[in-house]
Amino acid sequence: MVKLNGKQLTTERFPNNETKVKDFDKYIQKEENILEFKYLTDADLVTLMFVKQRIDEEHVPCSLFIWYMPYSRMDRKIPGDLFTLKYTCEFINWLEFEKVVVMEPHSEKTVQMLERVKPIYPVKDWVKAEDLGENVQIVFPDKGAAARYANSGYKNVCIMEKTRNPITGRIENMRIKEGSVVPGAKCIIIDDLCSQGGTFARAGDLLKAAGASEVILVVSHCEETIFKGTLLEENSPISMVYTSTSIMEKEHPKIKYMDVNVASYVRM
Repeated sequence: MVKLNGKQLTTERFPNNETKVKDFDKYIQKEENILEFKYLTDADLVTLMFVKQRIDEEHVPCSLFIWYMPYSRMDRKIPGDLFTLKYTCEFINWLEFEKVVVMEPHSEKTVQMLERVKPIYPVKDWVKAEDLGENVQIVFPDKGAAARYANSGYKNVCIMEKTRNPITGRIENMRIKEGSVVPGAKCIIIDDLCSQGGTFARAGDLLKAAGASEVILVVSHCEETIFKGTLLEENSPISMVYTSTSIMEKEHPKIKYMDVNVASYVRM
């Protein structure tokens, strides 16, 4: 999905499956243009290329807002696999945007390889340290999350540690490594991405057992695979999931989608 200055662009398919981008000239502005890119399929990358090339013909400035960086999981060279994040970053660099804003990059390689990039972390705006009460504790499910949000000013923090089976990838053990749960505290787990949610369910069980009165999850990105796990079930230790529409928009009573002001982030 591609939007230009807040307007979603229309695409169609020719009989041979080529992409046809409908006319969008009326949305092009002289002073500032913001393209929003939300990856659904590889066809969206083709649409992005066509749209940016057309905007360049007008010789007007254009910035890019990426809701979720595609191919973030393929962020290293593995024998037999393509380093697809590298190639995607090179493609975006080739388009020469004035600025590239990436929402919660998931991989530091994205920041390293993109030019004129500005990563943003909306979770820090959704959960501000100064707005938290004394009975609220922030929980980082692993050292990666703790490092990512280290400068957020949070107090009463718990950091968890997990070990995975090197073959299956399943979590074999999890514990609270730093900090402790204050009995009756409301715990907010913060991280970048939720897939099936096994890590967060396991963390929620531990926090409840340690005395937490409620456990909620706040993540920048959430995949539809969350519906395949147990995180949204009635007996789940997680009472609510707060996230963005960066990847999915499927409704559920336990999911609340947070607002993301694209223009304000681009202009920061």
